[in-house]
Amino acid sequence: MRTRRSPTHTGPSGSSAALLAAAVLTLIALSLAPTTSAALAPFQSLAAGMGVDRPYAAPGDAVAFTIDVTKIPRDAVALSIADSLPLGLRFDSSSQPSACARMGTTWSCDPSGVTNVSIVVHATVEPGARGMDLVNRATIGSSSGYGSTEHEEDGGSGSQSVEVQATVQIVASDISIRLGAAQAAATPGQPLNYRIDLLNGGAGPALNATILATLPQGGLSDSVYPQPTRVDGQTLEWSVDAIPVGSYAFLFNASFRPQESVPSILASASVTYVDSNGVSPQRKETAITLPVVAIQPPGGSLSAETIESLGTIAMMFAATGGGLALVQRFVLSPRTPRLRIDQMFLLHRSGLVMNHFAARHLGAGDPDIQGAMLTAVQSYLENSVDASAGPLQQIRFGGRDIIFANGGNAILAAVIRKGDPGVFFASAPGFLRTLEDRNGPALDNWDGMSERLDGIDGAFRSFTKDLLTHRG
Repeated sequence: MRTRRSPTHTGPSGSSAALLAAAVLTLIALSLAPTTSAALAPFQSLAAGMGVDRPYAAPGDAVAFTIDVTKIPRDAVALSIADSLPLGLRFDSSSQPSACARMGTTWSCDPSGVTNVSIVVHATVEPGARGMDLVNRATIGSSSGYGSTEHEEDGGSGSQSVEVQATVQIVASDISIRLGAAQAAATPGQPLNYRIDLLNGGAGPALNATILATLPQGGLSDSVYPQPTRVDGQTLEWSVDAIPVGSYAFLFNASFRPQESVPSILASASVTYVDSNGVSPQRKETAITLPVVAIQPPGGSLSAETIESLGTIAMMFAATGGGLALVQRFVLSPRTPRLRIDQMFLLHRSGLVMNHFAARHLGAGDPDIQGAMLTAVQSYLENSVDASAGPLQQIRFGGRDIIFANGGNAILAAVIRKGDPGVFFASAPGFLRTLEDRNGPALDNWDGMSERLDGIDGAFRSFTKDLLTHRG
């Protein structure tokens, strides 16, 4: 008799259990997935920054602040931006997205569907801000629309705020003043020639400026360039509304006839102006002392050997106030045929030196300063004679003459020792015409860059050589 045993179905039963377990795990995972995802999501904070287009500015300048909200919480329902412009900045306008409404310097924005917001605030620096560091601050806030404590427990961000800022340093002028003399010493009976160099190396103008020059004891003003606002005895005064950024020169000379013998003389210059503090005037001053030569040279004039190149030009300028002869042409008289030129300048009508020649026996000088002096001489003298006489061609002083030739944009000025200048007057106009025909557009608005002028160096050298070697 056989005993029957029930078969064991291990395969199907094991598969069912495994499938069931997998299904249960899947359901558990699906049911937990949303909750787990929310719990593990990174917390998104509010973030913002502020920048300014001009960290350094002067009164009257326009500045623009950019407020960038770079991160906005996902659940934010409101965004506010409040900018507090400091005193010294005047609000002009703003640029903002259409999702933001402005009231004054506060903006209310709808953050729905946006990930960042950018607002530009335009302002102008006011005069009273000179020398100040202006700090512009803005507060950015976001609100989720839920109670902050309850919502944070649910993983929300609640209400947040951040503060951003940017600084503008308001600078104005940086004024320096220097006084120089053309002579190394003062000689009684001879003119004194001075130059004030005023430099504004700052970012903006100095305002309500007054420049004063005080002549030394025993000196009487002969001529001044530019025209002073006031002359009071030994004091010269120039009043200007503003000193822009750049350098400026003031020239003046005096007849030196002291009442008594003195070992040295003192001249001074000063400038007062409104600068960084915007209230009390600032003051800079300088002075120069010259020894006095006790004995005058024979004949009451300086010899050629004792007159430096710059001194020669300045003395010619000084002598204009004392009856210097102006002539429109040379009177024919016996002269050495070869022209002896100490210096020659090719000047732009602006006063900039385009080229310069100096004889070997002369000491090295600054051709820019000397050229500017020559331009000042011509300007002063042309304004001192009748306009119907035409452009100035010659100034005569002692053993020196300055002769001029004028073109449309260029001027030739030569300091000659001896010789017939007729060759200069005959050839200079043609040289200037050729130069201007070749460089017309460049000379119309020349910026001082010599490389913009075609062939000027070679042409000037050839012209000068021809003058020096010409024998009539």
